[in-house]
Amino acid sequence: MTRSDGYPHGISFAFSGGNMHSTTTHGRARRGTLLRGRLGRAAALAAALLIGGLSAAAPATALGFVDSAGVGSAAVAPAGKNLTGIVIDDTADGGLGVLNEAKIRAGLEEINFNEPTKVAIYTRDGLYEDNINTKTLLRARQKHPDWISSSDSDKWADGLFIITLSVERRGGGQIGTYFGEDRKVGTGNEKAIQDAGKTNFRAADWTAGVLDVAQAAARKMNQPWYLSPGLWWPVGIGGGVVGIGAVVVSASRSNNRDRMAAGLASGKNSLTRVTMDLDNTELSARALPKTGSKHAADLEARFTSFMQRYRGLLTEQQELEATDKKQRSTSAVRDRAELFAVQAQDLDTVDDAIAAAAALYARTAGWRDAWRLQIAPLEEDLAGIPGIIQTGQSMSFGFWGSAEREGTMSAASAALDAWLPTARQELQDVSAQMEAGSIEVDAALDRLVALRAELTQRLRDYSSAQIDAFAKTEREREEMHEQMDAAQSSSRRRSGSILDITSPTIFWSSVNYSTGYQSGVSSVESSRSSASSGGSTTGYSGGGGSFSGSGSSSRF
Repeated sequence: MTRSDGYPHGISFAFSGGNMHSTTTHGRARRGTLLRGRLGRAAALAAALLIGGLSAAAPATALGFVDSAGVGSAAVAPAGKNLTGIVIDDTADGGLGVLNEAKIRAGLEEINFNEPTKVAIYTRDGLYEDNINTKTLLRARQKHPDWISSSDSDKWADGLFIITLSVERRGGGQIGTYFGEDRKVGTGNEKAIQDAGKTNFRAADWTAGVLDVAQAAARKMNQPWYLSPGLWWPVGIGGGVVGIGAVVVSASRSNNRDRMAAGLASGKNSLTRVTMDLDNTELSARALPKTGSKHAADLEARFTSFMQRYRGLLTEQQELEATDKKQRSTSAVRDRAELFAVQAQDLDTVDDAIAAAAALYARTAGWRDAWRLQIAPLEEDLAGIPGIIQTGQSMSFGFWGSAEREGTMSAASAALDAWLPTARQELQDVSAQMEAGSIEVDAALDRLVALRAELTQRLRDYSSAQIDAFAKTEREREEMHEQMDAAQSSSRRRSGSILDITSPTIFWSSVNYSTGYQSGVSSVESSRSSASSGGSTTGYSGGGGSFSGSGSSSRF
């Protein structure tokens, strides 16, 4: 007989590297951790099959499995097992620190380590050219001598794992991981551990990134033999590949079901809002001017297909709700549900824009609220310009040694900064004319189109200057332009803005500008780091002497 999780009765598995508590601790999605957990159990299952199967309780218990009475071996780890100490030396941001210490401690206390391990975290303000391996060693010698082995001063102390986060002022940085001799994991695993935190590091979520790195290291340090990926090949020879493959497929299907359910729920919420507003949307569409208004004509054309799309989405919702567990496990149904969510959200933005347009053209009691919805995207973008300028002005050019690049960026920053008051004044003037009733709605919307188009062009020009100043080669320029364009095309504003419905791909957003530029910088720096050091930096030059402790660093 089997249980609901698919394993024989009386058997459950300990997966010390894939505990799910830490993901909830710092707010990350659970799907990836659930998948890793299932894959970890697959390896354990294969190991059990290899040494004699699951029919006997004794071998299972010896591997760290738990019998039906709840009795198991030491491999069954409660949350936070084997964490012997935490040291946080948070000196980044001029000594103010960049970590949420309470969350770091709570997160680490939920992570299971395979052997007793002390975790030390050191953050610092850094420069692009820093060797943070050496910086970490120097910090240890100055402030934390216990991090260095008492029996061999050229090694890190046994039972120790160090995370170093080096944050650079202009964006990006480096992450280093260092291990006591009895905890070292090998160069390939070091890079994988560092990579685990880079998504959050690139988003400047330092606390979550550090916990990601700690979680990844906990899985690798002193990993039990039966959870080693290297076991999968010999198990396969013995016939375990079928079992492993089955569990992997099961995990994939479960992931599909989770994503399908999330897409369906999101789409239903959007469609419910559309349904509740349906009568008002129809009345608003009928109230739009029939002639002489390009913007109203665009919205009326959208409403023509609105009801057809609405009915189609209702049918799609019913069909998705009728699918069974087997169907929801497929990628095809998962994709349908996620597309349904996007299309329902799009429909929800269309009815908001139609309602706002009707209020503006008819000057109903709510026209001022409708106008605020029209200017909100532009106000948000203008508010983001000073941050973009500050980023450009803080770029360091000494590393590349180019006065011409520095001059180009200085001129571009000055031009954008000089235009900002003009744009704000124009927006105030249009709003004042709307309040006074001295401008037609279409003319006011056209003024907004012109302002947002000019902002877009100025951001394009500024991005070219920033990219030219940062990139060293044409390939790097192309890479950064691709990241900028991808960030802008991914923009989805749900604001009730008429222009975001009728002209959705024309305008750039300052929020997405910053995201795209940072993505471009990170992508280029990652390529540079990989090209110069195979992806990671090892060794302790410039102060390391003969030190050869295990560890390395890489850029994010």
